[in-house]
Amino acid sequence: MRGGNLLTGLEYVRLVRPVAVAARGPAVYIVDEGLEQVLLYRRDRGELRILQDLRRLVSGTVSDIYVASDLSYYLADFDGGRVLYFDRDDRLIRVYEDRINLGRPVAVVVDEATSTLYIADGFNDDVLVYNRAGLLSGAIGERGEGPGRFRGVTAFALGPEGYYVATRYGESRVQVIAPDGGPLASFEKDTVIFPTSIVVDARGWAYVGDYLTDTIRVFEGTHYRFSVGRSGTAPGQFKRVADLWLEGGLLYVADAMNGRIQVLEATRQNLERAETPRVQ
Repeated sequence: MRGGNLLTGLEYVRLVRPVAVAARGPAVYIVDEGLEQVLLYRRDRGELRILQDLRRLVSGTVSDIYVASDLSYYLADFDGGRVLYFDRDDRLIRVYEDRINLGRPVAVVVDEATSTLYIADGFNDDVLVYNRAGLLSGAIGERGEGPGRFRGVTAFALGPEGYYVATRYGESRVQVIAPDGGPLASFEKDTVIFPTSIVVDARGWAYVGDYLTDTIRVFEGTHYRFSVGRSGTAPGQFKRVADLWLEGGLLYVADAMNGRIQVLEATRQNLERAETPRVQ
């Protein structure tokens, strides 16, 4: 993947429409909807290889990827209504599927301290919770209006305050749910239009990808602070932010319609000081 600070693809394999990204150290995992592949890019070696041919695996769109610290990974098969779990050698070892409770998974996250798996469902508008044995043990939220209820779930994240749930509809597009499952707080209304991804750092700063405005909205706690980027093709500009991943002080952005992954330094000074932030 030549091109310096942007992950744009090798001469013979160029990204087309990356819709999900995750990283562990120098290993960057990319779901490219246009290529219908899961790719692994090694930033330290400049090497790219194909991990999975999605045409053989899923019914349509992969809405999210989560990579664990042991380099096993999960793929959310949106149209198939299931989540596929692969070991670090790319072997499929488990399928999470529930025809009653799981309709269209939009996000998958693992709490590695407890081996708890969270699957956000955009059909039933809740978040399913699976224990370390792979069994469904509960759910967070339900469809509806008001605190602790969701309409059109689009993204999910874990943070120091609890669970962060983003939705397409409702007065507040992001809610924070306490660890006991009760509503805790809501992000300021009218600060996000169409959140497609959310990540939260250890300080409680939240980064929300807004698909319609081509920006990343940054919140301190639940309070909006500033916006990163704008619509365009230059470094630090975006065309449809499809996914975010935070790792080692770097913010990975799936810049879908520009056919690239951008890597930003996720420091307040860097993101706040310029409309076009510094890229790695």
